[in-house]
Amino acid sequence: MERRKQQRRKGQRRAARDRRLRPAYSGPEHRVADRRSGLDRRKLDMIVDYQVQSIPILRCSGRITIGDTVTYFSSKCLEMMQRGRPTFALDLSGINHIDSTGIGRLASHLTSARTRGGDLKLVSPSRKVESVLRTTCLYDLFHIFSSAQELAEFSTVHR
Repeated sequence: MERRKQQRRKGQRRAARDRRLRPAYSGPEHRVADRRSGLDRRKLDMIVDYQVQSIPILRCSGRITIGDTVTYFSSKCLEMMQRGRPTFALDLSGINHIDSTGIGRLASHLTSARTRGGDLKLVSPSRKVESVLRTTCLYDLFHIFSSAQELAEFSTVHR
C-alpha cells in the first residue's frame, strides 16, 4: 500500500514538472481575428497613428507575408485610398519581415496611389525592409523618409 502511494506521488510530481516545462497552449498558433473581415491579424497590426501636413500615416508592426497578413495590409491601404486620400504614408519601422508577396503589394499600392493622383510614402523602414527594397530595385521608386519630421519638412517645401 505504501509503495503505491509513493509511486502515485512520484507520478504527480513528474506530471507537475512536465506542465511547467510545456507551454500552456501547444496546439496551432492562437489566432486573433478581425471580427468584421474574419482575417487573421496575429502577425500584423496597422494603426492610423498620426498625420503630418494632412498626410495620414499608417503605423505597421509585425510581418507582411503571404496569406492573411498581406490581405489585411492591402485592405487597410485600399481603405485609405477609398476615403479620398490617395496620398498617405506607411511607417514601416515595426515591420520585422516582408516577403515577395508583401513587396508586390507595396509596389501595387504605389502604382494605384499614383494613378489616382496621390503617392505612397515610406517612413523609417526597418533595415530588413530597406534591404529587400534595395535588392528588388524598388528603393528608388518610393519616397523614403527616415522620420515623420523629415516627411513634414518635405511636405512643407513641396506643396
